[in-house]
Amino acid sequence: MDKKKKSATIRAVEIMSLEFFAKRFNVAKKLLSWALIVSENEDAEVETTAGIIIRGNENIFIDIIHDRFTPKMNICGCKTTSYIATFNRVKGGYKFVAGDESKFLSCEEIESVYRSKIYSPALNDEAGKLN
Repeated sequence: MDKKKKSATIRAVEIMSLEFFAKRFNVAKKLLSWALIVSENEDAEVETTAGIIIRGNENIFIDIIHDRFTPKMNICGCKTTSYIATFNRVKGGYKFVAGDESKFLSCEEIESVYRSKIYSPALNDEAGKLN
């Protein structure tokens, strides 16, 4: 891929910052922290989600992969707990760690979620091919 094409696409490194999510969700950056959200359902199945918690708000968090505010649900036998996490760029993506819990998000996962939500020349070219 030549330099012009590479610079025209949205890259995960441009997305994965608290500044990006503060602007995207209209929340002050100083209130945001990287997090892991651990949910356990009534069947004891556990799901770990990489997200962003909003300090001072116990009811919602930003779900990075679904690009939305998501409520923390503690109903019908489900229990959701959030932990402030460390966030590191690693080969192929990003790793979130909080105690014994961890979650890896690949660059491809992040780019596939956000590539059509942020203007880029590559997105414009792709849309032009549909006309």
